[in-house]
Amino acid sequence: MKADEVLIAHHDVLRGLLRQLAETTGDQTAERRRLRDDLLRELEVHTQIEDELFYPAVRDVSPLLSVAHAEHRQIDDQLATVMRTSLDDPEFLTEVRMLESTLRHHTFEEEQRMFPQAHALGEERMEELGRQLQERQDELGRSGAMRLIVRLKRMTLKLV
Repeated sequence: MKADEVLIAHHDVLRGLLRQLAETTGDQTAERRRLRDDLLRELEVHTQIEDELFYPAVRDVSPLLSVAHAEHRQIDDQLATVMRTSLDDPEFLTEVRMLESTLRHHTFEEEQRMFPQAHALGEERMEELGRQLQERQDELGRSGAMRLIVRLKRMTLKLV
C-alpha cells in the first residue's frame, strides 16, 4: 500500500471509533471507557507515525505541514477535554462530537490536499513510505512503551 492508503485506512479506524463512541449512551460507561481508551491509543500511534515518517518525507512537496501540526495540537486538546469529561456526563457526547468535527476537518485536509501533493514523491517512494508507516504502526500497536505512554496520558488527565 502507498503511504496515503495506509494513512487513510487508519483515518477510517479513528473515524469508526469516534462514530461508535458517539452512538453510546450515558449508562454504557464501560463501553465508553473502552472506546475512549482505544481512541486515545490509536490517536497516539497515528500522530507518531505521521510526525516520525510521513511529515518529514513530504516537507519539500507540501506547504501544509505547519497546518497539520497545528491541527494535531487541536485534536490533542479536544481529546484531553473528552478524557476529562465524566463518561456519564451529558456533555460527554458534545465533547466527542467536537473531537469528531476537529478530526474530520484534519483528515479532509490531509486526504484532499496533502496526500495529492505527496504523490510528487513518486510511486516508488510512496510505496516504500507506505511499508514504513505500516511497519511502524504495527510496531507501536504492540509496543509496551506505547501502552505506558497511553497509561501516563490517562493518569496525567486524572483518569481512573
